[in-house]
Amino acid sequence: ETTGLADPAPVAQTFFADDFVQQHMRLDGILTLVDAKHVIQHLDDEKPEGVENEAQEQLAFADIVLLNKVDLVPEETELKKIEGRIREFNPTASIIRSTQSKVDWNRLLGVGAFDVRRVLDFEPDFLTNFDEEHQHDLSVTSCSVKFEGELLTNALEDWINTLLRTKGADLFRYKGVLACKGMDLKFIFQGVGMLFQGGFSELSWGSETRECRFVFIGRNLDREALIAGVNACRVDDKPLRFKVGDKVRARTGAGWTPGRIIKVWDD
Repeated sequence: ETTGLADPAPVAQTFFADDFVQQHMRLDGILTLVDAKHVIQHLDDEKPEGVENEAQEQLAFADIVLLNKVDLVPEETELKKIEGRIREFNPTASIIRSTQSKVDWNRLLGVGAFDVRRVLDFEPDFLTNFDEEHQHDLSVTSCSVKFEGELLTNALEDWINTLLRTKGADLFRYKGVLACKGMDLKFIFQGVGMLFQGGFSELSWGSETRECRFVFIGRNLDREALIAGVNACRVDDKPLRFKVGDKVRARTGAGWTPGRIIKVWDD
């Protein structure tokens, strides 16, 4: 299974171009994991002239298509439409529907599905042109952030919500493991587009160094803005705006309401 932005051809060619690999291994099958919620959007993605569409390439090379997240596409007619689009690029691959990638592994491994003759039908130079350079969409990039330290949970959640609302369509994939102030459990999040999952896991930091790690993959990413957004959520040594006893106006379900600070959370 190739990663989200990889061209499967060079990976598959390794099994035929390298003598050691040829002697000791065989290519059993190429698996393409398809996001049922977003696949048509990526198949219809307009690329610059000469730039390949990775989603189309991966479907063409697939021996098995794992059509995942079918729970997010509840209409059978819509699923049939998606499978029809897949068949436009690969009429022979078996399509297996799944939710959260749960599928019997016997349907994926040891199946002897790869047929080089089928590949040669649409990629005649597959066994001869091992050095071809494939041109990728330069607007698609990644951005990663890693630092020792902690984030404030509320600030993090506000920032992520704003990010998804304003840039969600350009975010292909994002994930992170975070240390949050006052919490021993790791905050883990991942998402595709505007579909976000995140929260405190059952894993604690224990004796590990508390740190935060983010990765974003998407189109036209503003690297500086992403890094600044993360850093704005970091815990720093500035004093809190309020102390116990201060009179304030608090935003509640009834609007802005007069109140008094009775306790502060950590520092």
